[in-house]
Amino acid sequence: MDTQMMDDGSTAQMDDREPSADDLNALYRTSLEHFQNGRWQQAIDGFEALLRLDPGHSEAQAFLEEARLKASLDQAKPKPRRPGLSARVKRLIGVALGALALVAVVVVGRWAYQRWIEPQRQAQQAEMRFAQQLEQANRHLAERDYAAAEQAFRELLQQDPSNTAAQQGLAEAQAKGTLATSYAQAMQAVTAEDWEEAARILTEIIAQDSSYRDATAQLARVQNRQKLGSAFDDAEKAYQTGDYEVAISAYEALRNLDAEFMRDKVTDHLFDCYLKQGMVLVADVEVGAGAVRQAQDLFKKALTLKPQQAQAMLELDLAGKYWEAQSRLAQGDVEGATAALDAIVKQNPGYAGGNAAAMLLRITGAEIAAAATPTATTAVTTETVASGTPEPMPTQGAFEAKYASWMLKGDEALKAEDYALAEQHYREAMTVAVHGGLSSARWLFAAYAKAGTAAARRGDNENGIEQVRTAITIMTKSAVAIPAETYSGYVAQGDSDAQRKDYASAFSQYSKALQVISQKCNCGLENWSILS
Repeated sequence: MDTQMMDDGSTAQMDDREPSADDLNALYRTSLEHFQNGRWQQAIDGFEALLRLDPGHSEAQAFLEEARLKASLDQAKPKPRRPGLSARVKRLIGVALGALALVAVVVVGRWAYQRWIEPQRQAQQAEMRFAQQLEQANRHLAERDYAAAEQAFRELLQQDPSNTAAQQGLAEAQAKGTLATSYAQAMQAVTAEDWEEAARILTEIIAQDSSYRDATAQLARVQNRQKLGSAFDDAEKAYQTGDYEVAISAYEALRNLDAEFMRDKVTDHLFDCYLKQGMVLVADVEVGAGAVRQAQDLFKKALTLKPQQAQAMLELDLAGKYWEAQSRLAQGDVEGATAALDAIVKQNPGYAGGNAAAMLLRITGAEIAAAATPTATTAVTTETVASGTPEPMPTQGAFEAKYASWMLKGDEALKAEDYALAEQHYREAMTVAVHGGLSSARWLFAAYAKAGTAAARRGDNENGIEQVRTAITIMTKSAVAIPAETYSGYVAQGDSDAQRKDYASAFSQYSKALQVISQKCNCGLENWSILS
């Protein structure tokens, strides 16, 4: 338990609590008052007590040494014997000595203050200001305000160039400021979907500081996006070039990686690939039942992506009938095969690139030949066809006449700009065209091309493109196929324009393809233009 000097020079016991600044100041003032009044021992006791509480109190140390010196001088000074003085004289002498002592104390106190106290006070204030500035600089650093932190540390180093904390703080602010700038650039690249640049910057950041913010997680995200983007690009490239089998594998792999990535576009294109690859399988000249089964599976997959989609449902239905016709024919059930093929041709005369119609013709050809008579070769007039009167089994010439009649009616309706009627007549011509023998492909080509033209001119662009593309496919797959390299460029550009819904450009390209094919097959479309 410590002691505290009281104003009367006595000491009091202090409790065990930590003395406050006010306690220390009070003890210092009391001791200084004793010193100023020449009470050396009380001053010595007070300063010693103060130094026990605050060993670093330089002013107390200075006054303690001065008090001890004064006390020792007083003790060594001989006390002269004087004749007795009157009380008044003694009082005057006491007052004079007191005044002199007071002046001495003031002088000594001022000198001590200027020598030790004031410099120490200024040093303490400067140290406190420096500590506050350092704390503020570190706060900027913690708040990631690296520009402000760098400026604050520079100001500290101007005051104390050798200060280690300021030097380290400046280095850290500069390093983290550089990383922050790089990180911001990486995030800008991510926003712009410049994945290559984002990956490069994030890799550099991690090389400098592997724990910097979420750079590692961001890099993993960017690399995953690059992987998905690469897989998507591969799938799209195959899709755009018509390599549907490769595109299907690529799109399915992409969906396994991330089912949500480019979901709408992947769904649309994968559906289209399933549909078109199935149609390619059934249109193969050498198609067998196995290929038709594969096509059915593809149409079913298409329907899992877009349930109840009309074209996919139709293709699945037609493929089922086509497989049934092949199966029945293999079993010798000609009647059943004929019924299945007839149902297909009525729904889509050009189905399977004309293969269904050709198969039906091969099955029924012998019956037509057996039923033909010399009088049956007479051409059927336009009026007879128009009347709808039931006719006997026609000859090849009769089919040609019926085909020519419907095509002529379609041309007249097209010229009159009655596009719906024109398309209807051309479809009638398609139905007849399947019986055209060696001319079936050419007849179907012309009928589909003109039906597509009628649809396009009445604004049904999707239908128009489908029918024109069917016309081109029929000639590509037919026995009198025109070399695809002579027109494939026009078709590819037309398909690309159609994807972008630039239908005018698409039909312009398809028109050029029709003209090239017609020049080779003499199909009557040499100068044909779909939109004019």
